[in-house]
Amino acid sequence: MKQITFIIFFLLTHTALQCLAQNQLIPEKKSYEDSTGLLYWNKEVPVYIHLSAKPDEKGDLLKNKTQEQYTNPFYFDTEGVNYIRTRYAVDKETKKTVYPKTEILFKVYADGRAPVTKARFNGADKVIINNRVFYGKGLKITLISKDAGSGVDNIYYSINSVPFQIYENEIIPDIKNDSCELKFYSTDKVGNVEDIQKNIIKFYIDEDAPETFHNVTGINLEKNIIALNTKIYLDASDSKSGVKTTFYKFDDGSFMPYNGNVLALNQLSEDQHVLTYYSVDKVGNKETPKSFSFFLDKSAPILTSDVLGDRFIVDGKIYFSGRTKLKLTAVDNKSGIKEVKYSIDGSGFKDYIEPFYLPKKPGFHIIKYYAVDRMNNSTGIDNGYKYSTKKIYVDLVGPTLNHTFVGKRFFTRDTVFLGKQSKIKLMATDAESGLQYISYSIDGEQKETIYKAPFSVSGNGKHLIEYFGYDNVNNRNIKRFYVVIDEDPPEPSYTFSVAPYRKENNLDVYPSYVVIYLSGIDKMTGTEKIFYSVNNGPEKLYTSPVSGFKKGENTVDFKTVDKLGNEKKKTIHFFVK
Repeated sequence: MKQITFIIFFLLTHTALQCLAQNQLIPEKKSYEDSTGLLYWNKEVPVYIHLSAKPDEKGDLLKNKTQEQYTNPFYFDTEGVNYIRTRYAVDKETKKTVYPKTEILFKVYADGRAPVTKARFNGADKVIINNRVFYGKGLKITLISKDAGSGVDNIYYSINSVPFQIYENEIIPDIKNDSCELKFYSTDKVGNVEDIQKNIIKFYIDEDAPETFHNVTGINLEKNIIALNTKIYLDASDSKSGVKTTFYKFDDGSFMPYNGNVLALNQLSEDQHVLTYYSVDKVGNKETPKSFSFFLDKSAPILTSDVLGDRFIVDGKIYFSGRTKLKLTAVDNKSGIKEVKYSIDGSGFKDYIEPFYLPKKPGFHIIKYYAVDRMNNSTGIDNGYKYSTKKIYVDLVGPTLNHTFVGKRFFTRDTVFLGKQSKIKLMATDAESGLQYISYSIDGEQKETIYKAPFSVSGNGKHLIEYFGYDNVNNRNIKRFYVVIDEDPPEPSYTFSVAPYRKENNLDVYPSYVVIYLSGIDKMTGTEKIFYSVNNGPEKLYTSPVSGFKKGENTVDFKTVDKLGNEKKKTIHFFVK
């Protein structure tokens, strides 16, 4: 029998794929044989089978007349290993079936799945603000791709719509202080392409340091002479990732974090000084330190502002109430003060005579003021005046109040009943200067009690609860409500179904068919449940008359419970014949 060699030709139909966008590099779909001889085949590539008697001949195309619609070409249906097989192996010399019978399998690995690529960001600080991701200096991006079939062929990437290129080494974005959009995808060795829409990452690179300024009130701009109670603030801003910390120092001291308050000057001597400061943003960008040189003159004329009334400072904001007055004080140890002027919210400057109320309008207000001594020395230069500025927030509204109840309570129409174990919980919020504390009084008592935890009210009957919320500038809101306290349990009562017909050992004697009716009388909320036990047995909920007593002496223990959990017990002793 003439030796026949089966040679399987797998013919590829190559389609020229054009780049979809940004010159995306799309490979052809093809087959691939790895170093071990395993053959991988793209599932979308057609398959033709030719039979030939010689290894170097094209041979005859194998046809299937009964299933022509599925053949020439046909496609592999199974991801992973597929087999082209003969039923039994035949000995090459004898041309007879080999025993034991052995099936011949030609393996082909169908691969229709694209690789999966992940991006790792390293080397730079990271922060997320309002769902935007910021990176600082030194950012490096590593792309890692895995493929479960023929293996990864190439990884491609693009930043901000530049043409795609092959990924070889870690990516160092050449973009300064801008938004970035990284797109990347991988291809495997048989031409499967990863979906790029799953691999689009938007982020921002922030290599700009913050910018910090110092604000000074009471300064002489000509010579930078300041007084002891001159106020120096630091104001930092960062347009991208945001300011993390501001640092400052005086002279040759050590840098300290700035807490947002006025810088303390009282530890400085009357002399020339240098304030040095800088800020660091949330991705590690550090500002070049700035400096402010000044002479601290502790005996120079000064103009100060004092608050008469309520004031509260939080997060750099100064809150005042509608009862607050602003007092301006100008002191000069030589010629004396000639005049003090002030302006509110950009209005014309007017003479300061006495402390004045702040505007009766909630929100931010700007107060400007300056002083001139009798020799026309002032806080200004030349013929103009440099005014001090104070930015304040007037808070006219007290906290929002609310209350609830903890434990047993009973509502009927507009009346709330509470028991001995019930408590009242008070709540308050303030959106401006913030909540300072809550207090309360009971039944019109003049003294307010500071609220710390839910509290109870004692004494049967109706009680007035008044509670007060104070914000941090002492605006107060009041709210009141009534509760009815019920501390008395239902009065237990019982009735036998028949009258006793005699006494025995001082106990009433009843016939064996006797039953007992249990009840409770409550003056306020009503009896909710009755529990009982017979002859020290298990406690049961009373739902029907009690019966089935033993002969001889019997004991029934029962208790009545109202809707607030108040309860009272009673015991019945009797004899059954």
